[in-house]
Amino acid sequence: MKFRSILCPVDFSPLSRAALRCALSLRRRFGGRVAVLFVNDPILLAATNAASRGRRRFVDRTETELARFVKQASRGAAQLEDIDLLVSVGNPAEEILRQVKRSHSDLVVMGSHGLGRLQRVFFGSTTEQVLRNAPVPVLAIPSSAASRSDAGFDQVTRVIAPIDLAGEWQPDAVRAARIARALEAHLVLVHVLVPVQSPPWFRSGANEKRRIEKATAALERVATRLFPDRPTLSTNVVAGDPAHEIARLARRRGALVVMALRGTAGVWGLRRGAVAYRVLAHTATPVLALPRRRIGGPFAARVRRAVGAMLTARDRAEMAGIDAMLSIGARRKPLKP
Repeated sequence: MKFRSILCPVDFSPLSRAALRCALSLRRRFGGRVAVLFVNDPILLAATNAASRGRRRFVDRTETELARFVKQASRGAAQLEDIDLLVSVGNPAEEILRQVKRSHSDLVVMGSHGLGRLQRVFFGSTTEQVLRNAPVPVLAIPSSAASRSDAGFDQVTRVIAPIDLAGEWQPDAVRAARIARALEAHLVLVHVLVPVQSPPWFRSGANEKRRIEKATAALERVATRLFPDRPTLSTNVVAGDPAHEIARLARRRGALVVMALRGTAGVWGLRRGAVAYRVLAHTATPVLALPRRRIGGPFAARVRRAVGAMLTARDRAEMAGIDAMLSIGARRKPLKP
């Protein structure tokens, strides 16, 4: 998977400067073009109309400052003729999504705002709206990247790919593998088992251990079957909150989290984009959120055959966290009619 048309929305903040450096780094790696977009507030523009030719001067100044911002972010290395500078007016999220379609972008690179250390999601923010509605992958850069001088994709050594084994996860694994191969990085397939809510008097430690062991064995068998020619691959199965566990695994520098957006179904159990955005609240690692997509053709058939051969019905139940519930029910004696 290579990105040839990259859209990078900016707001002149240090975080958007870090996002722009990542976009330019990807352009150096994959080629193609980068479009830098700034969205003016319509209320601010309306206020400039009070002055004679105030609106035109304001727009001209915005374009000049945008060009200067790009030069500073690239440390003078970028040639402006190779970068599209775009200025629009309106709601930022709507303008970003409109520009994605207009310029046929295949990737959006942008910073995440308003999270900090608070462990909650600020819904309604521009990044969250784009995550929920973008038809293309969105690379969200966390706020911690603003203070780093080496923000970019030259240092990515591990691609962490969370997959939902209870749902249709094959496209997620395939796309993550393509990205890891393009970045020449180690691929880590991760499955998070959501803890089973059992009564306090029931000891579920042994069941939890069995769930992890069996899910790990099944995931390793499938990974070996799907990617037999990829030596730089490993698997990891953990139990806990998906966002917390994904962020914990991505703590080391050089990691990139690649994950599919979710609907209300599946292990994540949250509305589309919510888990990806929560990961940003807990980690300093960029998150590449992929829109949900099915794969077709001969490779899809190969994937389905491999999964069907490797996973039994019991494997699926265990990896979805259902087996612990079933084991509790099995210990109960049936009621007499």
